[in-house]
Amino acid sequence: MQTLTMRSESAYTLNYLIYIQNMYLNQRDAARGERHKFPYLPNLKLPFADDFEAGFANIWAEASASIAEHPFNDLKLFAAHRERIFEPLFVHSEGAWEPYECFYQSFLAWWDSYAGRLALERTFDAWRVYTVLSAIVQAAGGVPLKGFEISIVYDACVLGSEDKRSYFAVMPLADCLVNSLKLEQRLMNLFDWLNGSTEAD
Repeated sequence: MQTLTMRSESAYTLNYLIYIQNMYLNQRDAARGERHKFPYLPNLKLPFADDFEAGFANIWAEASASIAEHPFNDLKLFAAHRERIFEPLFVHSEGAWEPYECFYQSFLAWWDSYAGRLALERTFDAWRVYTVLSAIVQAAGGVPLKGFEISIVYDACVLGSEDKRSYFAVMPLADCLVNSLKLEQRLMNLFDWLNGSTEAD
C-alpha cells in the first residue's frame, strides 16, 4: 500500500495574480464602500483593461494548469508571465508601464519579506490539511497513485474558475485556518475527481 504524501507550497505566480485581482476589486468597488482587500493602495491607480475580468480568468486557468503539471517551474513561470500578464490586463497607453512597475515592485517587496511568502507558508496548517485528506482517502478505501500538491494563496480567487485537477488543489489560507467546512469541501471535491484515479486496497 502506497503511503499518502502531500506537499504544500505558495506559488509566486498565483499569489501575484491574487494581488492584481484584489487591486482591481479595490478600484472597481471604491464607490460601493466595500471592505478593502490587500493590497490597498488608494494613491496608485492602475489602467485596467475594460475586459479585465475575462482576461484574468483566462490567465488564472493557464497559470493554474501549468503549476499543476510542473509545480517546480513556478518561479520560471512567474518571470515569463510578467509581460504576458501586463499585455491583456492593462490599457496600453503612454506612461501605463510606470504604475504597473511600481505595483509589481510593491508585490516583490511584500512577498520576499518575512511578512510575505514565509509568513504564509508558516501559518498554513499543513498537518490539519493532511489529516483531513487522509480521512477522506481512508473512508473511500482507495490508494493514491502519487502525492498530492497543495498550492497556498493568501486570499481567495473570485474572478477565476476553480477547475478540479487530479492530485492538485489551490488552497486559500482562510479555508485552512478558519473555515473547516470549506476545507473539507475543497478536499472532497478534489477526491471526487480522483475516484477514477485510485487503486483499490
